[in-house]
Amino acid sequence: MARLFPKILCPIDLDGSASGALDLAAATARELGSEVHVLHVVAMPMPAEGAPIFVEVCRERTELARAAVAELVKKYLAAVPCHWQVEIGDPGSGITAAAQQLPADLVMMATHGRKGVSRLLLGSVAEYVMRGVACPVLIARYSPSDRDTVAHWMSSHPYATAPDEPLTKACAQIQELKVRSLPVVEDGKLLGIVTDRDIRTHLKFLESTTARQAMAKEPLTVTPETSIWDAARILRERKVGALPVLHDGRLVGIISTSDLLEALIESQ
Repeated sequence: MARLFPKILCPIDLDGSASGALDLAAATARELGSEVHVLHVVAMPMPAEGAPIFVEVCRERTELARAAVAELVKKYLAAVPCHWQVEIGDPGSGITAAAQQLPADLVMMATHGRKGVSRLLLGSVAEYVMRGVACPVLIARYSPSDRDTVAHWMSSHPYATAPDEPLTKACAQIQELKVRSLPVVEDGKLLGIVTDRDIRTHLKFLESTTARQAMAKEPLTVTPETSIWDAARILRERKVGALPVLHDGRLVGIISTSDLLEALIESQ
């Protein structure tokens, strides 16, 4: 009788979610006598400019990813027949291509269950894979710990400015607080965000320019439950320095690049 699922493809991310998928893959492989193929795709879209820098960043990120994947495989799949590889590109396309090339009898992966803006901006790799492969796909739901969420690292009850205040006040607050952005709030509702770049743009007209006139309207936001990994991806991909944090439509915090760097360093 042929074995059930002789080749299991286990795509992993390096954001803390890999352990659940690898644990499940290892248990399944031991039970069925399967072979596990671990895949990590380094998401690096090619920029329009700066190709030499892109190549160097690619090389560094790939080396770091290979070291991390090797450690995970050693920890979770030591007694299981397995192979692993690290590739560069779009995660969804890379996983579906690998499943076809093996070919995989089962794909086993974690999903973050993203909602709201995170889902809109980052999409669902799991859904893409389920639509693109012919074999069954088994999903392990990943629930981050409290320390992996924005709520743990954000600055709560952040300072803000009113929309009709002159930029001189926002400038003074930014300098005094040593921050790079300031939410613009009216009656508890977030209207926009003023950054140090906006201040520099209007430097000769600070007294005659209001926060409403200079702010970026409808800024990207996250919730307290958003994972720090999703927040970091949004900051990187949208090239912003901070994200207001909303709960039930009201501003409850702000998380910056420096907050996330500290969080990511401590999570290693």
